[in-house]
Amino acid sequence: MPPMPRSEKAFTGAMASNTFYSFIAACLLLYTNTVAAEANSLALQLARIQQPTGIGAVAYALVENNKIVSTGGIGTYGNNSARPVTETSLFRVGSVTKTFTSLAVMHLVEQGKLQLDEPIKTLAPDLPLHNPWPATPVTLAMLLEHTAGLQDMSREEFDYPHPLSLQAALDLKSETRQLHWPPGYHSSYSNLGAGYVGRVIEIVTREDYDDWFEREILAALDMQNSRLQWTKELEQNLVTGYDADLKTKIPYWHTLFRPFGGLNTTANEMAKFLLLFTAAPDTNKNIVSALAIKRMETPETSLAAKAGLKTGYGLGIRNSYINGHKIYGHGGDGDGYLAEFAYSKESKRAYFVVINAFRHDLLEDFTTPLNNWLIEQLPAMEEVIQSAADNPLPGNQRLALAGEYREVTQRFPSQNNSPAEILHINNEGNDLFRCISTTTDKCIKILPVTEALFRLDGETHASIAFVKAPDGNLYLQTSFDSYQKTDGH
Repeated sequence: MPPMPRSEKAFTGAMASNTFYSFIAACLLLYTNTVAAEANSLALQLARIQQPTGIGAVAYALVENNKIVSTGGIGTYGNNSARPVTETSLFRVGSVTKTFTSLAVMHLVEQGKLQLDEPIKTLAPDLPLHNPWPATPVTLAMLLEHTAGLQDMSREEFDYPHPLSLQAALDLKSETRQLHWPPGYHSSYSNLGAGYVGRVIEIVTREDYDDWFEREILAALDMQNSRLQWTKELEQNLVTGYDADLKTKIPYWHTLFRPFGGLNTTANEMAKFLLLFTAAPDTNKNIVSALAIKRMETPETSLAAKAGLKTGYGLGIRNSYINGHKIYGHGGDGDGYLAEFAYSKESKRAYFVVINAFRHDLLEDFTTPLNNWLIEQLPAMEEVIQSAADNPLPGNQRLALAGEYREVTQRFPSQNNSPAEILHINNEGNDLFRCISTTTDKCIKILPVTEALFRLDGETHASIAFVKAPDGNLYLQTSFDSYQKTDGH
């Protein structure tokens, strides 16, 4: 057979190349259409959920594989308003702000202007904060992970009616600015920590925090319509927030420390924020690196975290498991608004949702299908850790752990005189059981994962840590709770 002419070879190669690229384009189009169809179906589901709940306004954003696949709004701006909610409608998102505050810190860390393990008293010696454990200073990481030893704010501070500078807010009730537990021991949620962090940023940058944050973080994320600072125009453009009865309007909440909960934003702009967590590594270096985000996702400063428990609260990001798959995110209460964002690193999906009422049960009606969407394409997770029957704990270790454990932390000052919750660890046969009361119907078997870490029967990952602390006490810690073993048990 004579050799094929060069022109015919080129033609044949071009045909093959065109066929290949046509196939790739068809696959991409099919994938894009499938993603869009799933997003549209989910958006319709959210609309169907909204109608019977009585929630007046909902906004949402869906992101997948570094693409915004859907944003939208449902309902109207208020019970007596005909103005429709859209993806550009302004809502308050409460403590979702804390993730942005941690992002701000990591931005400065990567610029070499801050260090996470730096004592805040070194950075800001005049901050009002009494530490009865001076050998262990409070660090930025502890403040962001809620392990500094702080209680939350008082009712008076939560209800303070006017905006203040961060320094003025810290000086308010300055005599109460003290630690209640050793720094780096227990996880106890406190809005006060973000106030200290914001003030440290002001000192390091020599700028007003609100101005610096809006330029360095919000503008960098192209969130041009989002704001921390209150203005009359901003309040007029907000979707109205309601109390639990869905009827009583709640006035604008001037959060005492805006870094903990002051953000006003839209679903459209939150979608841009979600891209930080679903993008390819290091595509957002203008804000923070992928390594910085990984640190934000990882608890490191509590006793449990240092013992190896990696579920719980990192730097402004919580993580937990749903059906064996790790989910990251944060919620927020904006006083008349409830918000949630979450993402899966496995599926590269993320969502944001906000409602205009103080009803956690109704927010859950929306987050349940959204969480299912995060993991619906992932493989089912079987139990991946050996059962207690395969790896029994020696009897002397079971005896050392068994006994009564008393809750150590009280989040709010008003709880200081309330009875502490009691847990019992019962040693029965070759097994340990965690009991909320002395009745066996509230007992769940716990299974060893490592010498210090345990999981509840039915869980796929460790959720409990037993830690002997430097103070000599034995503590049982979960992601967010701490209990001390009492003497004589």
